[in-house]
Amino acid sequence: MSDTGDLPARIGSGSVARDDYALGKVPPTWRYRTSEIVLSLTGGATAAIFLSLPAGLAASFGIANVLVAIVYAVLVQTLLNVLYVKTASRTGLGSALMSRGLALGFDGAAWTTLLYWVSWLTYFATEGQILSSALSAQTGIPVKVSYLLVGLVFLPLVLYGLQFVAKFQKWTLYAYVVGLAALLVIVLSRADLSVTREFIAAHVGSVGGIGLLGAVASYNGLVGNVAFGHADMGRLLANDHSLVRSGRRGALCVALLPYAFGAYVIAGAIGLLLWAASGGDANPGQYMVAIMGVGGFLLIVITQLRINLINAYSGSLSLANFFSRLRFTPGRSVWAVVMVVLGTLAMYLNVLDHLGTVLAVEGVLLAAWIGVSIADLLLVRGRGGHGPDNGRFIEYRRAMLRHWNWSGVVPLFAATVVGSFLAVGGLLGHLGGQVTLYLSNWVSFLIAGGLTWWLGTRARGRGYAIRPRIAWPREDLVVECPLDGEVVSTDDLFPCPYHKQWICSQDCMHTKECGDACRSMPEPVLVQIAQLPPRTPGLEAANARLRGKTRPPQTAARNADSASE
Repeated sequence: MSDTGDLPARIGSGSVARDDYALGKVPPTWRYRTSEIVLSLTGGATAAIFLSLPAGLAASFGIANVLVAIVYAVLVQTLLNVLYVKTASRTGLGSALMSRGLALGFDGAAWTTLLYWVSWLTYFATEGQILSSALSAQTGIPVKVSYLLVGLVFLPLVLYGLQFVAKFQKWTLYAYVVGLAALLVIVLSRADLSVTREFIAAHVGSVGGIGLLGAVASYNGLVGNVAFGHADMGRLLANDHSLVRSGRRGALCVALLPYAFGAYVIAGAIGLLLWAASGGDANPGQYMVAIMGVGGFLLIVITQLRINLINAYSGSLSLANFFSRLRFTPGRSVWAVVMVVLGTLAMYLNVLDHLGTVLAVEGVLLAAWIGVSIADLLLVRGRGGHGPDNGRFIEYRRAMLRHWNWSGVVPLFAATVVGSFLAVGGLLGHLGGQVTLYLSNWVSFLIAGGLTWWLGTRARGRGYAIRPRIAWPREDLVVECPLDGEVVSTDDLFPCPYHKQWICSQDCMHTKECGDACRSMPEPVLVQIAQLPPRTPGLEAANARLRGKTRPPQTAARNADSASE
């Protein structure tokens, strides 16, 4: 712990270790080093889908088009990841909380949260099917029984937070690398390379046309989901103002190494090779067992445990945030169990055999969300300087947010309707057929981004919050929330007239009986009613360390906030 002296790397309770601040801002006292975030993300990057997807697309569109699509995915994924990881690390907000402030509002972001959960559910079911097929191939039990057994295995694994996830991914990564290397050695030693070369030559195809559109559209379905997944991990990434520190290239390493390079380039190339060597089998759960027997089965088990742990973790965050709007907050671990149960049921829908189409349709919906968030983050806030703290502060707290920010809700709805209409019409063979289906995600992105820029610039930040920010009146940066005793950032707190104390955003989400009285009370009344949490000796050293890393918070009321909020 050299960068924190005699302080622990993270200050928090067992509850925090399970929930990872799922409903609130991650404070500077609960951050992870770059290596820990990268290792956690490799659980998703080593997923079997990154072996199977390029093979399945190559069979339909040709290897040449798939290679171009991979290059496209690497570039776009890295740019999006850098943007979201940097923003999440700076603000401590994941995709769900971030979206509340990025032009959607408290209730307006609910749709994106639910959509995001459906994406993780799709991936959980897909990876679960691959593991189930390997289990059936190895044991001979019916695949539908394997679905149930696989679901049961994940239940005890998903109860814990990133501390467990990072350790699990670290130790299983070694086994994965050794197993994959052994698989490649066996394939290359056994395969008739001349036959493999002939198979590849027969499936190269030409670059361009509908095949290229189809391959790119399928990767778009991954790119959007992976980008927001990086925001969920990036909120936990250390920065220059946290107890533990991340290097200057921390965000770039997180953005590039696990997915853009590891999943798309390395796993993609290996997936195409194994597909060709196996004579056209695109399901790793089948050909790994066929090639290596028990060893192949163990390899696919390790792979799927790694990825579905990440799928369940991210899906549980989405469910926790969605149901928090209904004031139902049982904790992230409960939603992780719900995620596993529903994901197991989704396996019976056979998502794997329709993955390309599913990803193309999901790409339309995710493209609208990306369009809104990027336009708001870079153009309305960044270029225009609109919003709290000249666009730097993303307001996410229930007590401060408007229910709907029409600058983003209208573009999101319009882009989703138009894009879905084109996608479904193309899927059914109308409106230009497959060409329309594959272009629909671009249409969705451009409509959402263009409208958000136009409406957000005209609104000048008026839709972000119901009032200017209420300044925290002391110099401390973290305190213990008086209701639950957890360590929180002081800018996560708000004066609550119901509890008559400054409380954290998570406890605000828990409170049902208050009638939102804080939203109508003037600031002087709120500040007078609510007591400040006491300074605690245990956090004195942490605050001293944090104050040495960042400038003190503004105590003069609202000098950074525009009156147009």
